[in-house]
Amino acid sequence: MPRFDYIDDSKKTPQIAAMIESTKKTGAPDPRVVSIMTRSEVGKAWVDWWNKALYGGVLPHKLKEMCRIRISVAHQWGYCSTVRSNVAKAEGLTEDMVDDLLGSYQTSKSLTTREKAALHYADLFKRGEHAIDKDEVYDELKKHFSEEEIIELVMLCTDGVGKLVKSFNVLSGDDACALNPVTGSVVEVRPAFARKGERKREEGF
Repeated sequence: MPRFDYIDDSKKTPQIAAMIESTKKTGAPDPRVVSIMTRSEVGKAWVDWWNKALYGGVLPHKLKEMCRIRISVAHQWGYCSTVRSNVAKAEGLTEDMVDDLLGSYQTSKSLTTREKAALHYADLFKRGEHAIDKDEVYDELKKHFSEEEIIELVMLCTDGVGKLVKSFNVLSGDDACALNPVTGSVVEVRPAFARKGERKREEGF
C-alpha cells in the first residue's frame, strides 16, 4: 500500500489531469507515481523535468529507457524494472532486449555499441563517484556520443527516482517483482539474469 495518498480528483487542475493522462499513454513514469507527485508544486516540476529528460533531448528515447531499467536493478526493486515506456516499445525495445540488458549485455547481439557504452556508464554511475571521476570514463564515452548527448545521459543517471519510488511503496515488493511487463498481470517469474543462468550480481550491479 502506498505511503502517500493519490491526489484527490477535486484537486486535479487541467494541467495535473493532463500529466496523469499522458503517463497512461507513455507508460513511464507510472501514473500512480505521478498521482502522488502532483500533490506538490515541486513534485509537479519534477514530473515535467523527468518527462523532458526521458522523452526530450537528442539521445534516442529507447537508449535512455534501457539505462533507466538497468539502473533500477541497483535499487533492488522489481517495480521500476517492470515499468515500460510504450514509446520505447514502439521504437523497437523488446523483452528479449531487456533480458540482454539486465544480463551480460556486453556480449549481446541485439544491442548496439552505443547502447552497450551507455549501459556501462550507467553501471559505473551507480557504483559511486569514484567510478566515474576519471578521464578515461569520459574519453570512452566520447568515442560514441557527443558532449551534448553525454550531458543528457549523466542527467538521466543522476535522477535517482527509483530510490524515491521504492520508499513510496507504490507496489508491495512481492507484487512488484512478480509483475509481468508484457501483460501487466502478476505471474510467477524470476529475474532476467536468473533466467539466463547468471549469478546474482554484487550490489550496485
